[in-house]
Amino acid sequence: MKKQLTIFALLCIFSCSNEAVEEPEEIGPKGTFLLHLHAYVGIQEVDLYGIEYETPEGRSMSLDFSQMYISDVQLVKADGSVYAIKGKSFLKNLKVHTYEIGQVPVGNYKSIRFKVGLPPSINSLNPTAPSDSSMLNRPSMWWGNTAQPGGYVFLNVQGKIDTSHNMNKAPVPFVYKIGTNDHFIQVNMGEKEFSIEEEAYVYGHLIVDYSKLFNGITLNQAGSLSVKTAAENNAALGQKIANNIPAMFTYE
Repeated sequence: MKKQLTIFALLCIFSCSNEAVEEPEEIGPKGTFLLHLHAYVGIQEVDLYGIEYETPEGRSMSLDFSQMYISDVQLVKADGSVYAIKGKSFLKNLKVHTYEIGQVPVGNYKSIRFKVGLPPSINSLNPTAPSDSSMLNRPSMWWGNTAQPGGYVFLNVQGKIDTSHNMNKAPVPFVYKIGTNDHFIQVNMGEKEFSIEEEAYVYGHLIVDYSKLFNGITLNQAGSLSVKTAAENNAALGQKIANNIPAMFTYE
């Protein structure tokens, strides 16, 4: 019997250790978690495209287009453990504020995590893939006239901003298209306690401040207002804008 147990243990070491173990779905009462995302420039909420607002440093700025993909939403429990809401990605636009994320176990939580962009498994899909076609079949989030290769644009923000030293000139156009698997950006929100109650709808209210994309960028420098291709994402400006994405998000 001892010999048989030893053989069985060895078989498990060699045949089972490399298999991915999927975490079981938590059972028990749940509530529904939603994200409510407000677009801002500085301290002013953006209601419509084409309206000039003022950045915290005093520059005039307006948005003409803004969309981004959000994926991999996770909630951090009060004890520090993490509940991942699997299989949820959505395209955030200016006019829609509320997005249902999924069912979450009842309990106390202290933070929200998510990523801006699409996971590689979705980023490689054809835009007519049945399960994701409504989200991916959006030419505004393609790098060119057709989707693929190179995946999708994760963040497409266009508008105008005053680039003058004295901040007293007419705003000029900017276009920032951020994407590629290298720029699947993690956002870790700070701590803010909230609870999920059974069969209740619970909202995570977040502000998205688009003026934060310009942090550390010399606006009056040639080429500082344009990132349009996947290749340009690899340049210093593309990297800088991508690194600025987490700073856009704060709690309301």
